Amino acid sequence: MKTHTGFTLIEVLIAMLILAVGLLGLAALQTYTLRSNLAAYNYGQATQLLYDMSDRMRASSKTIDSTTGKIIDSTIISTYVIANSSTNLRTANKTTNNHDCLKVGTACTPAKLVEYDLIEWNNAIAGTLPMGFGTIALTNGIFTLSITWDDDRSGTVTSDDPTFTMSTQL
Repeated sequence: MKTHTGFTLIEVLIAMLILAVGLLGLAALQTYTLRSNLAAYNYGQATQLLYDMSDRMRASSKTIDSTTGKIIDSTIISTYVIANSSTNLRTANKTTNNHDCLKVGTACTPAKLVEYDLIEWNNAIAGTLPMGFGTIALTNGIFTLSITWDDDRSGTVTSDDPTFTMSTQL
């Protein structure tokens, strides 16, 4: 009687199937890890942007009446209003290249400085977070700053996407 040595075709196919399932699982794990790292990065960027705006607001707090949220010299900023209702900064995507606060020899009024800060914050959010936008609301002397972005990259910002919020009092 002759004995056969080595692998049979069925044993090789089963081994290849097990290897393929393992490699697919490894690829899925890698994809999940990359997605989680990107989400963590976006949360970190949102935190930094919120602290940046709160620091800018504190630096110019002498020019904002903290009870009404209006600029003390009564100048209304063109597309930005910090009032008792939420202000969506998404629609005002302006550049600051020719802003008065950047020109040497021109007076940068408190209203212009606030406008400059808001434009810079809006542009930083839009440039850092996918479809990101910020809002500022004032309730009873407390400013609530929020940033929302498209975390699942669906092309629209929905209620399922994260909103990072912080409150500050000047």
